[in-house]
Amino acid sequence: MKKTLVFLLCCVVYNISAQSEASNWYFGDNAGIRFNADGTITSLSNGQLSTEEGCTSISDNNGDLLFYTDGRFVYDRNNNIMPNGSNLYGDKSSTQSAIIIPNPGNLNIYYVFTVDTSIGQADPDYGFNYSIVDISLNGGLGDVVSKNLPLLSDSSEKISAVVKDCQTKSIWVITFASQDGLPKDPSSFNTFYAYEVTALGINTTPVKSTFNINISDGRGYLKFSPDGTKLVCANATSGLYLYDFDTSSGTVSNQKEITINFSPSASKPQSAYGVEFSQNNNVLYVSAYYNSNQQDFDDASAQYGSLLQYDLSAPNISSSEMVIDKRQMYRGGLQLGPDGKIYRAMSITYNNGSPFLSVINSPNVIGIGCNYVHNAIPLTRNSRQGLPPFIASFFSQKIDIIGNNSTSTNLQLCNGDTYILKGDEIPGAIYQWTLNGVALTETDFDLNVSLPGLYKVLIDPNNGDCDRFEGQAYVVFNPNPEAFNVTLLQCDEDGIVDGKTLFNLNEANANLTGGVAGLSTKFYTDPLRTIQVDANLFGNTTNPQTIYVEVFNVATDCFDTSELILDVSITDSNNTELIVCDDDGIEDGIYNFNLEDADNAVVNGLPSGLNISYFETYEDALLEQNNLGAFFKNNSNPYSQTIYARVENTNNCYGISEVLLTVNELPDIKTEDITYYCLNRYPETITINASILNDSSNNYTYVWSNGETTYSIEVNEPGTYKVNVTNANNCSKERTIMVDASNIASIQSINVVDASQNNIITVNTSGEGTYEYQLLDENNIVYRPYQDNHVFENITPGFYTVYVKDVKNDCGSVNSLISVIGFPKYFTPNNDGFNDTWQVYGVSSLFQPNSKIYIFDRYGKLLKELNLSGKGWDGSFNGKKLPTDDYWFSVALQDGRIFKSHFTLKR
Repeated sequence: MKKTLVFLLCCVVYNISAQSEASNWYFGDNAGIRFNADGTITSLSNGQLSTEEGCTSISDNNGDLLFYTDGRFVYDRNNNIMPNGSNLYGDKSSTQSAIIIPNPGNLNIYYVFTVDTSIGQADPDYGFNYSIVDISLNGGLGDVVSKNLPLLSDSSEKISAVVKDCQTKSIWVITFASQDGLPKDPSSFNTFYAYEVTALGINTTPVKSTFNINISDGRGYLKFSPDGTKLVCANATSGLYLYDFDTSSGTVSNQKEITINFSPSASKPQSAYGVEFSQNNNVLYVSAYYNSNQQDFDDASAQYGSLLQYDLSAPNISSSEMVIDKRQMYRGGLQLGPDGKIYRAMSITYNNGSPFLSVINSPNVIGIGCNYVHNAIPLTRNSRQGLPPFIASFFSQKIDIIGNNSTSTNLQLCNGDTYILKGDEIPGAIYQWTLNGVALTETDFDLNVSLPGLYKVLIDPNNGDCDRFEGQAYVVFNPNPEAFNVTLLQCDEDGIVDGKTLFNLNEANANLTGGVAGLSTKFYTDPLRTIQVDANLFGNTTNPQTIYVEVFNVATDCFDTSELILDVSITDSNNTELIVCDDDGIEDGIYNFNLEDADNAVVNGLPSGLNISYFETYEDALLEQNNLGAFFKNNSNPYSQTIYARVENTNNCYGISEVLLTVNELPDIKTEDITYYCLNRYPETITINASILNDSSNNYTYVWSNGETTYSIEVNEPGTYKVNVTNANNCSKERTIMVDASNIASIQSINVVDASQNNIITVNTSGEGTYEYQLLDENNIVYRPYQDNHVFENITPGFYTVYVKDVKNDCGSVNSLISVIGFPKYFTPNNDGFNDTWQVYGVSSLFQPNSKIYIFDRYGKLLKELNLSGKGWDGSFNGKKLPTDDYWFSVALQDGRIFKSHFTLKR
């Protein structure tokens, strides 16, 4: 077993509860947690410190809080600032602003080491200092008796501590600074300073270890391994380094740089911040982050963090890198807990925390088996970037007294169990056992436990040196379930009448467990429960047969035993058929059957009070698995499928019957149609029919809504006609035919807008039909083809015939003659056959016969009164040709309209 250095100190100074000094943590925005003696964790909300990063605390050997600090203010156990406990030279923005170290020779004296940092020119950096707390003063609440005693003028934001040895009882406190410990601009850190804390106080002459490096970024954690042999230094953007440490001399050596290979993208490289070793000292964890610009500190989308694992036994440590977690988040510290787990601080941005801590449950395990759980511990306040550091030796690995070869110290037992905890058997050694902190009388290396609680053992080899070993086990006794004896009935339906068949033993689970959730079963053929059987498919060998059962709790493995009696009955039930028409609205051969409709036929001739269950396959019915239920179920095979009905009561199985599910097709007809009847053709009739599709069979019956029973009927009036069509399987479907009225149009009026830039004809009709409209010119040639619109635009002046026809059922057409008035803008009387005369269009002896047309010269002299039936004016006056000029006209139409304008005579 590995020797644990923490007990070299703790046996002399703190008694058996070596890790109790780290029981209370305060950090972040007034957040805190307490590690309880029973292994649970309680969130604390009474903390007073509010810090972005640095913090630390200390408790007594019973786990009761003594005091805590952020490096600036020291708070007592009542959460009040101690006398003289303000303005220490730490900084809440310093990564590890403080650590608390006890005086090895005086349990009342504690040293608070602080490291400062500078945030801007108005914030001076006071370097590395220490203050002294006497916890016996102020009624046992403590008093800061000396404050800000200087050690270095400048240092990085790092501090760590480890036990030196048992003989001297000393503790090493280490920080990282420049070679002379003086401020540099820019910063240049390359030297470790190890200060020894003894019973006499602090040796202010440090052991210096200088390396050929130049670290400019002082941010990031400094941590010892629990055994004190290794030291890791995270320098944010200046790199990550691993060292050896000699606890006897305080020297640091063997520098190894660890390269972070992981990067979510080229623009977000990862920088080391939080670091921690596993309890077995062989695994290193690094909490890395993307060092975003100052202006992006509060932009969550600009942040990215990762949790990396390194195997320190690997030949190339950097190559062993394993990404345990990666996500959009800010940086956070890592810290071993008293339970051997590593806790991770959570923060969203620099100024925005998160109400959780994350946990690495098994840090000794390489790979994802380390069992990282994100946001595992809920807090009542927000975590930020930092967690409190402690003397690394507090967390040295314990011996395994459970013997389960696991890092877990939890031991789950069942009521009535006993268990033997065993420490290392060392001749002459002294064994001190405790239960929940109370000493037990047993002094042997092993302990028989029968009560719950936290057991610990401290082993003193009693060999003249100060080696000590500690182990612990948290014992929980879980209740045993209650198992019940059950009889399972089955039908002899395997084709051989011999009382032997197949059973699904799981059918009895609900009765075996009493229906309690979280319980499961195992089945055996022998009373000693050594021959386990397949519960899903078991063939009995005798009738009846006893099966031996373990009912166990899935979570705890605690169990009880009972017996399952298998009984086979030889009887028979009836086959039957359920027949339906595919009338559920979707003609696909699938129907929602009411299986209960088959019940009476299945049990016909059998006693009353039987239970019927339905199954899709014979095997399911035999093994009573995948019960279809007793009500409505769809068949899975279209149109025809056989399912199985299992009939039984509490004492006998009456057989398994076939139930044929048949879905008959409906007549293939067109269910809806529309046709038209011309009212102007009454009493002429039209024929409508039942419209049978894709079927040459004549085996149909018809019932029309008017009482007729033929395939087709004749009608001579509009209306809704329905016919119910039934096929040979007595399946019916209804066809509905809408007979709509149609008719020839009646022209109510024709409105003409003429003598304009856009001549318009509007035809107004009435009637039951749907109409189209057409224009023919005076030569009976189509001027405008048929259109749906009853309005014609941009019509040339002249005479037209309007045609209106019915388009529903071609009931006929009507027509009417119209004229459109228009006036030529010019004419050329040169006898070439084109525009030789001027006449008003759309006026004739048939249209507007009483109209008057007069032509004047520009001086108002009447030159001509036109004859409506003539060819028009030829451009002469009294037989003399008039010259090219503009001439005026006046038209008084019969309908009362008067038009006056001019036109041009061109020669």
